[in-house]
Amino acid sequence: MENYIIYNANILTFGGKLQNIRNGALYIGRGTILDFGEEKDILSKHSSVEEKFDAQGKLVMPGYIDLHNHLYSSFFQNVPLKTKGINKHSDFMNKFWWELTGKLSSDGIYYSAVKGIINSIKSGVTTIFNLHSSPNCIEDSLYDLSEAFEELSMRGVLAYEISNRTSEEDAEKMLKANAEFAQENKNNPLVSGMIGIYNANEVSDDILRMVSKFIAKSDIGLMIHLSESEEEDEESVDKHKKYCIDRLFDIGLLNEKTLLATANYLDEPDIDIIKKSGAGVILTPSSTAYKGFDMAPLEALFENKIPIGLGSDGIYPSIAGEAAFAYKMIRKDQKEFNSGNKDISNIVTSSSYKLANKFVSKSIGEIKLGAAADIIMVDYLPEHEITKDNLNTQLLFGIIPSRISTSIINGNIVMKNYEMVGIDEHELNEKYLEFASELKR
Repeated sequence: MENYIIYNANILTFGGKLQNIRNGALYIGRGTILDFGEEKDILSKHSSVEEKFDAQGKLVMPGYIDLHNHLYSSFFQNVPLKTKGINKHSDFMNKFWWELTGKLSSDGIYYSAVKGIINSIKSGVTTIFNLHSSPNCIEDSLYDLSEAFEELSMRGVLAYEISNRTSEEDAEKMLKANAEFAQENKNNPLVSGMIGIYNANEVSDDILRMVSKFIAKSDIGLMIHLSESEEEDEESVDKHKKYCIDRLFDIGLLNEKTLLATANYLDEPDIDIIKKSGAGVILTPSSTAYKGFDMAPLEALFENKIPIGLGSDGIYPSIAGEAAFAYKMIRKDQKEFNSGNKDISNIVTSSSYKLANKFVSKSIGEIKLGAAADIIMVDYLPEHEITKDNLNTQLLFGIIPSRISTSIINGNIVMKNYEMVGIDEHELNEKYLEFASELKR
């Protein structure tokens, strides 16, 4: 539908001027929120619009943002992990994870992305920041991903995971492919690019300087893992005589368009540098637990007002679930009755969107005039109006645990009443089976 009205909606706007319009309607056109307000007013002002969608009283709000995913891993979770010889994180990556990424074909990249995107849509995610790796398919892999994003109408920011793991020559090819994609898609309304690096230890100083030069010239952002494991800084000091974050800062790779993913083992000096640079931190709670790591120092991040987002890290598609997990981790360490309520609410309703809006072409994360029509319908009927005073508890104990009935991205209804639109998932599953078989060990 090009232009249509959503009516019988309980609208929750998010944003600086939070509104809850319990009998509301929205006018959507060309992927944009053109008008919203009381249902009677919107229906009267736009009476000529024929297409209408009954929200059935459900909560209509901005979709969730996944600020760190690895869609290539959609086929990985159920590959048996042989634990013999895996004693630390680097063993896991070298003997399991990287072996799998090396087996992906172009079609395998595409269908693993399709599977991951569909799972994300079902979880209410409307934007995915994706960091990709497939050393046997470097040149075209971001375009394979982009095809999946555009066909499924998922908003995305894509990067290639540059690494010297296979060779310095391959790292240069990765940077070239990544930079060309990012430049080419700078004005793409749905899928844009940024530069990706696995972590500082996996790239040479020469590659880091090349990345620094490119992002300074192009104003394109950087996504990189930092302090995921305790091993990282030990390895960095051994190889480079510096901590990872000092290397990145000295070469000029930390700024307001840098996203630092995982960040489990930050210390006070690390946080001071991050604060000084303006970089954002992306928490990945489920992945952290899956790998047996400590959680990022949340209290220190909150106290220092570090911009924070949430990511799935390719483990679990629900960002609402990641928020719930992070909240439980806070309450485990902080015993005050309201500990974490405001902090997690702020990440979900504000901080994540502020980070994401640095990289996308149209404003997301708030129902307002001119914003992207990236919205979801949540099967939650609150007994009280949602206000700034009760948003935190409404979100944590009502909205986040509730099912997503409908997802709309860029104005396209991609899931309606719990069913994917125009997609035969049984037919797709045959493709998943075919290309997941590439990973047999």
